[in-house]
Amino acid sequence: MHWHWVSPFLLALFIAPTAALLFVPPGQKAKLPRTFHALSTTEQDVEIIHATNEVPILPAHSPLPSFCDGDENSFSLLTWNILLPNSSDNWWCHKQYPSWVDMEKRQWPHRRELIRTRLLESQADIICIQEADGDTFEDDFSFMAGAGYDHVLHKKFRFRNAVFFLRHKFELEEVAHKDRTLVTALRCTQTSRILSLVNCHLSGGAAPERRLRQVHDGLQQVQKWTNARERILTKLQKGNRPSPKAVGKATKAFDEFQNGAVIVSGDFNSDGNTAVRKLLVDRSVEPEWREPQYPNLQLTSKTKQHSFGTFVDAAELAYGGNVCDGDYADKQSWNTDNARPPTYVVPNLASLLLLPVSGKGPPRTEFGLQVARGFADALNLQDFCESEIDQAFEQADNDGNGLIDRDEVQMLLESAYVATYGQQIEQEHNNFFRGFGNREGSELTKEQFISRLKALQQDCEGERKAFGLARGLGLQKLSETDMEQAFERIDLDGNGLLDEDEYQTLLESIYVEIYGEEIKKQKAEFFQGFESKSAAEMTDLKELSKEQFKDRLLALHQELEGGRKGAQLAEVRTEADAQTVIERFTPLLQEALDEVFDKFSSNGNTLTQEEVNEFLIKTNGELGRGGTFRHTSTIFSNYREVSKPALMTRQDWYGVFARELAEGKWWSVVY
Repeated sequence: MHWHWVSPFLLALFIAPTAALLFVPPGQKAKLPRTFHALSTTEQDVEIIHATNEVPILPAHSPLPSFCDGDENSFSLLTWNILLPNSSDNWWCHKQYPSWVDMEKRQWPHRRELIRTRLLESQADIICIQEADGDTFEDDFSFMAGAGYDHVLHKKFRFRNAVFFLRHKFELEEVAHKDRTLVTALRCTQTSRILSLVNCHLSGGAAPERRLRQVHDGLQQVQKWTNARERILTKLQKGNRPSPKAVGKATKAFDEFQNGAVIVSGDFNSDGNTAVRKLLVDRSVEPEWREPQYPNLQLTSKTKQHSFGTFVDAAELAYGGNVCDGDYADKQSWNTDNARPPTYVVPNLASLLLLPVSGKGPPRTEFGLQVARGFADALNLQDFCESEIDQAFEQADNDGNGLIDRDEVQMLLESAYVATYGQQIEQEHNNFFRGFGNREGSELTKEQFISRLKALQQDCEGERKAFGLARGLGLQKLSETDMEQAFERIDLDGNGLLDEDEYQTLLESIYVEIYGEEIKKQKAEFFQGFESKSAAEMTDLKELSKEQFKDRLLALHQELEGGRKGAQLAEVRTEADAQTVIERFTPLLQEALDEVFDKFSSNGNTLTQEEVNEFLIKTNGELGRGGTFRHTSTIFSNYREVSKPALMTRQDWYGVFARELAEGKWWSVVY
């Protein structure tokens, strides 16, 4: 990616898939693409900076623009998780390849050469790496020194971060080895500008609070470097006989960090509307805020914030939407094809390992997890028991005729979308009535309303602070006359004051309008029972009986319990889930698993701990690593806890690989 310096210029890159955040400070102006909701400074006067006009998506193997056309105020940065295992260890790297790939091509020397080629042909000024092997790093990346790069490697962890930089363009000024982040400050040799990097490989899995803390700590480290220079300057200025030369030098050092750039890059191990994204984009995360994926988990006991200004997502500039958005996105509009940029292109092994879904049980909706959760919340569905479903039917049946018609489904879906985006609507509502930071009363006059709208028009963050209002009213095109007319429409009771209920009604109607096409499509799918049908098979259902409505709610339950319509696998959380996957094993897979089981079993019926260990060493090289070790250890541990013989049955054996498949380890299972 190619970026231009802005003073101060803050950029955060979310990689895997790639994304980024950019800050434009007071005194500068940024012209942003229409598809991007501007997140910038509140300064009203703005000049155009072409760096934020567009982000080119380069063809594969293209060199990144580097100090373009001799411009000393631009640089390029590449960030890449190269995926351990690598180096001479290579203990499961070869499992990622199909059987027809020569073993020589699966080994580290070949992969190292591919990484070497990709890194060097990028010609990037700075390269941020995640998952380097600390034990063999110097040998693995010796080619970088010959290409003119110096480097810093994290001192801890097996999965290490590293930063390479062209030595004739940058010098290392500071370094800190934090929890899953490598924080460095580089000085540009041509301009003496300071660039601080927070190179992240954040914790994976269900640890959103740790990911938030890791990024916050990285940013705090940059702030500490600035604060340290400020303290030195203050001490010199307050001395008895301050030296002008020393004070000047300290002032320069402080200003360099105070006006420097910051980049946060790497593997964030999360997607969608996360606390990390909120911290960078909104500058703070409050104790009451929740990630949609973890609605019951408090992420911080006190507000976490940073002082670097607002960040903007660079991949959002490129693709017109947050490419990291998954099922937990606040919106899904990353490009015109409504598809994320691919990160892997690999053969599909599903047909070798699993039979097609048999069709037993209810289908799954196409709502997506967040909207499905909003749908369930709108109907107060938690356990989906008979009593809850009965109450949901009565709630949806507005006219009480014992049938659910299309208008009633429309109203239900509209309520679901309001529930889905309730937190976003509430935040926008509060922003507007607090005057974007000022506490005021619960009613607004026409003059206050118009003043708010004008402030939003001038505010580079206006599109974010009032996303619904901006979309619903066409904020940037509103004249003062339009604003007055809008007030008259919104003031439902005609008392000349806009109260919070009236504004809430406006926002809810706007969000329903924004997602109107989705609602229309989902209403049709709801009536068809979420079954794929040709045009000839489509029925013109006008109403749903209670049993038909119940079937649709069970489909919704399937959506919330894991998996999507057409998905190969749902998450394996219970033994019943594992059994569902086992029932779909192809004869080829079951035969192969039986053959390996029989090979290591001394009695043909069970496997002892020693026999399983023999298998693990054969496949993984040693004990203690890999999903198979984790799953088999759990099985033996569970038996011991209930004082049963620690013997693995054939069904247990199948369950190990059902879980491996559910975790996406297709090549591992094939191996």
